[in-house]
Amino acid sequence: MTIINDYLFIVARLNGVKLYRYIDMKLQSTTLFIAICAVQSSAFAKEQLAEQVIDEPNSQTVYFEDNDDWVKLKSGEVIKGELNGTIKKDSNSYKQEIEFDSDDLGDQEIELGDIQELQTAGYFTIRTADGAIYDGYLSIRSNKLYLTNVDQEMSFPVTEVVSIYRGNEKDSEQWDAEFTFGMDMSSGNTDEFTLHGDIDAERNTVESRTQLNASHETKESNDEKTANNSKVSGSYDIYVDNKLFFRPLDLKAENDEFQNLDYKITASMGVGYFFIANDTTEWDVTIGPAYTYTKFITVEEGNSSTANSGAFKLDSNFDYELTKNIDFSYDYNMVWESEESGGVHHTNSIGFDIDLVGDLDLSIDGVWDHVSDPTADSDGKVPEKDDYKMLVGLSYEL
Repeated sequence: MTIINDYLFIVARLNGVKLYRYIDMKLQSTTLFIAICAVQSSAFAKEQLAEQVIDEPNSQTVYFEDNDDWVKLKSGEVIKGELNGTIKKDSNSYKQEIEFDSDDLGDQEIELGDIQELQTAGYFTIRTADGAIYDGYLSIRSNKLYLTNVDQEMSFPVTEVVSIYRGNEKDSEQWDAEFTFGMDMSSGNTDEFTLHGDIDAERNTVESRTQLNASHETKESNDEKTANNSKVSGSYDIYVDNKLFFRPLDLKAENDEFQNLDYKITASMGVGYFFIANDTTEWDVTIGPAYTYTKFITVEEGNSSTANSGAFKLDSNFDYELTKNIDFSYDYNMVWESEESGGVHHTNSIGFDIDLVGDLDLSIDGVWDHVSDPTADSDGKVPEKDDYKMLVGLSYEL
């Protein structure tokens, strides 16, 4: 009996070990199965969520007509209207912005780097950083600008595009004009009246630039005139490349009663260079030969009332964007002619344009004119060598 009990005990123990292993294996298999199912369920849920996000619309439907230009920003916004061109219409500007006339929002300034896609219905001319000129139907995709002309398509990185003009080469001229008007009146012990006006106009094409200017100033104090002068000037530049330009014609006519000038005509030509041309600063210098013809109002007895002279002319124009709303400019002009014609004539002009509302600006200008050898009038009175002016007015850009 004892032998039988011992045998049964041994069998039961062996069976218990097997049972324990069996149960342990079952538990491990069950745990692995549950983990696999959980992972598959999580992945499936994420895939479904992604599909829902993709399928969910993030903007309203926009309908375009055949003559619409449209731009899609990297933020997802879509604007339709008309592409005007680059912001700064100077052919030598590196400002990487375009002006887009939206049907609903008006004129919008958009950086090229913010554009995901741009499609235009019209014909455009562009100028690249190396001075080359191309035209065609314009589009932008993936930071590249494409021009399609007949069956040919060309592409350029947007960073190499300097200017964009609507129309083909012959129609791509752009006119900009600025009118400045200032007036000062006072009465009492001293009655004073000052009036000054200035008009600047500029036309740019991808190959040339035309600049025109006209100004007038008159001033009275106690019914006695103390200033009366006018100037008209114009120049034409031909771009050799993106920095160098040739100025075949530069004309200026002026009169100044208190400088004893009935009129003075200066004709010159020269070569110019853009030393700085970026999105905030522009500086160009022009030098060359000139010819002057001067007619004086009156002269001392025995002196000629006219004088003509060969001359050397230098022009420097510096523009700097101080802030988004304030522009600074410094212009220097020098004409070196014979003593009979006036000697060396310097003009220094410093100006600030402050944005007020829309295209209306506040203009503050300081001018210093110096003539080394002014001509005496019939009474022997010699005009002052230096004139200083401070002009404050409102300017409007077209």
